[in-house]
Amino acid sequence: MTMVKSVRRKLRQIERGRIRSAEERVQHILDERTESLASRRKDKAAPVETLPRALVCGAGRERFGIPIETVAEVLPPQKVMPVPDGPPALVGLFGRGGRLVSVIDLALALGIEPSSTEHGDHHFVLLRRDQPQVALRVERAFAVADIRLLTREDATGYRSDAVTGYARVQDIADDQTDILSLLDPERLLRPFLSPSPVPGV
Repeated sequence: MTMVKSVRRKLRQIERGRIRSAEERVQHILDERTESLASRRKDKAAPVETLPRALVCGAGRERFGIPIETVAEVLPPQKVMPVPDGPPALVGLFGRGGRLVSVIDLALALGIEPSSTEHGDHHFVLLRRDQPQVALRVERAFAVADIRLLTREDATGYRSDAVTGYARVQDIADDQTDILSLLDPERLLRPFLSPSPVPGV
């Protein structure tokens, strides 16, 4: 009889151990699921990286990025009216919506050599500003692209006050020729927006 009790006791202990280990397994699975759900929520809550966007333009042998928020429209070449005694970079004026638009040649404004003197296929980048209205004449407006800013270690020595930094078009291989000079249009226009007797400037 004592032996039977001992066997029963051992069986009960084994059964309790099984129940305990099963409960532990269930609890372990529940804990894993809880952690998984929590990490999913964190992933959903994590902000998606938003890259700055720029209009990529060509002037001379270089490429420039103009912040997209400063661009109103890209226009085909326009006939311009020359401005007598105006600065060389101010190539003329044209009318749009009953208002005069001053045209600044980007290459001349930055003091770089134009790659072509033929202006028939140049683009005009109308800037988003009220008064005066200004368009930049560029040799080519390529596309709007996501860009990645380069650190000062990657590119230093800005050539102009209007160049605020350098960037590379996203998803383009690491190639020095794909580096963009980032423009601040207001800094670029500052010399042309000082009080002047020239109309439209």
